[in-house]
Amino acid sequence: MSNVFGFSTEPSAGGDFTPIVKYDARAGRIFRIERVQNADGFVSEPVDITAIFKAVMDFENIEVGWIDFPQNSAPSFVMVPMGQALPARPSDKHKNGVRILLKLAAPCGGEKRVREIASVAKAFLGGIEQAYVEYQKDKAQYPGQLPVLSLATTTPVTSGSGAMKSTNYRPTFRIDGWAKRPDDLIHIPVARPTAAHTNGSGANGSGTAPNTGGQTVPPPNRMQAQNLDDDFG
Repeated sequence: MSNVFGFSTEPSAGGDFTPIVKYDARAGRIFRIERVQNADGFVSEPVDITAIFKAVMDFENIEVGWIDFPQNSAPSFVMVPMGQALPARPSDKHKNGVRILLKLAAPCGGEKRVREIASVAKAFLGGIEQAYVEYQKDKAQYPGQLPVLSLATTTPVTSGSGAMKSTNYRPTFRIDGWAKRPDDLIHIPVARPTAAHTNGSGANGSGTAPNTGGQTVPPPNRMQAQNLDDDFG
């Protein structure tokens, strides 16, 4: 219903937000997060799609910058397109992270297949970094197309010692093929930095993506790239 402002002020059924996919670095699992309504309102319900994960990734519009995931609150993003100077760190709670839009394949996508994945976990960042390196190497061979990723394996990475010892799982993503951009995979950027968040050279002084500690290595063995347009139309 429109009102004097010229737009509806009625609450939406489930909130206006991009549904998400989450990589749990502590378990090495991928979940799509569904918003489900119960008697107390909307709650998040994870659906494990690790074994069947396949998605066309909008690496063309990957965003990098700073993210804070406060408990029981919406995340805070201060992001720029890949290749631009990183903004200044908004707070000591914000960590370097990435945000990528994607479209899940039908078998793992549920009702809402266009989603976003965002993370500050070093294990995830190192894994997605290697997939992005492979994309950059091969993209000229597939003009107008985006890579289709699946999860090949995960590798445990242990850090710290004693009571501070922890293990996270670094994903190895495999490019299974390439597909034209789905019509509904439309890039919608999140918060851009204001003047107060910029410092001219980027927070890391390099004007590049956050350093995840990864090294450029040969991509994992993968199936011969194939066109997967039918899976994501």
